[in-house]
Amino acid sequence: MKLGRRQFLSATAALAAVGTSSPLFALQTSLGGVPDRYPIDAWKVEDPRFNDYTIFNSPLERHWSGGLWTEGPAWNAVGRYVVFSDIPRALQMRWDEATDQVSVLRHNVGYSNGNTFDHQGRLISCEHYPSRVLRYEWDGSTTVLAERYQGKPLNAPNDLVALPSGGVIFTDPGYGAHFDYEGKKRALELETAIYYVDDSLDEPIKLTEDIHKPNGIVLTPDGRSFYASDSAPTHFEEPARIIRWALSEDGRSVSDRQVVVTSEDTIFDGMACDIDGNIWSSANGGEGIDGVVVFSPTGELLGRVLLPEVCSNVCFAGKGRNRLFMTASQSVYTIYTATRGA
Repeated sequence: MKLGRRQFLSATAALAAVGTSSPLFALQTSLGGVPDRYPIDAWKVEDPRFNDYTIFNSPLERHWSGGLWTEGPAWNAVGRYVVFSDIPRALQMRWDEATDQVSVLRHNVGYSNGNTFDHQGRLISCEHYPSRVLRYEWDGSTTVLAERYQGKPLNAPNDLVALPSGGVIFTDPGYGAHFDYEGKKRALELETAIYYVDDSLDEPIKLTEDIHKPNGIVLTPDGRSFYASDSAPTHFEEPARIIRWALSEDGRSVSDRQVVVTSEDTIFDGMACDIDGNIWSSANGGEGIDGVVVFSPTGELLGRVLLPEVCSNVCFAGKGRNRLFMTASQSVYTIYTATRGA
């Protein structure tokens, strides 16, 4: 059978339409540049023990960019999403694990910084201005947990952890009061400190002010202690530190202060602990340092996850809690690890 010119063109168009709709064609057209060779350069082993926490064929994935300063990631296991903050824009953002999409969760959230979910699944956030710790209730209302101490406004709550008892421990370094950018510029009326609060209290309990700039905070896996980062170099002629305190059974007092890590070249911010008690801390120190630095529970340097941007905070996410989610100045990243979040 012979085809005329018109029939030939129609048949060619039909074949092209079939081709472009095939999965193989879609895969071919979606290919970008040459992929990174495994293992990727993001993994940096400083101690052979860190090999047990890396995955040979785990890529560093950049999911979104466009923030001004992203912070405060918190994993919601029920919804399979991470809440994080874009502080200067006063936005809470949402990364959905299933669709890999980032969207705005809330507008005008008081320059929200650190976030966490309590043991009832409610979101609790630190806000720079107005300076307070705020809980989002199931009915859509909000509850202010803390906003003043001894009659004076809090500096600018930064990061927090939720205890099984219902209590919350938060840091208050005042970064949201230094510029009209991540809050409102104003004089600090209180010493920088770490506080405890729960629903029974009219004002928080000061746990300690023996720290220059209390920043990120994380519980140890057993819940009996916590680490807090001291980003002192931003305002003092002091090195950066990660400090551990033992926590009383009711969470209302601390003891046994121990400096676990001291650094002259790296500023630590948000942190997470894995099930072995290792500290995965954000790191700010320039190329070759920016990203995440990992320490043993006793402060020995194990390794790094290097990023092309300053990292501000981290959390373990994903169904297996084995995916490290990193807020890194303007972008958010993940990498699969060979451990799980505590």
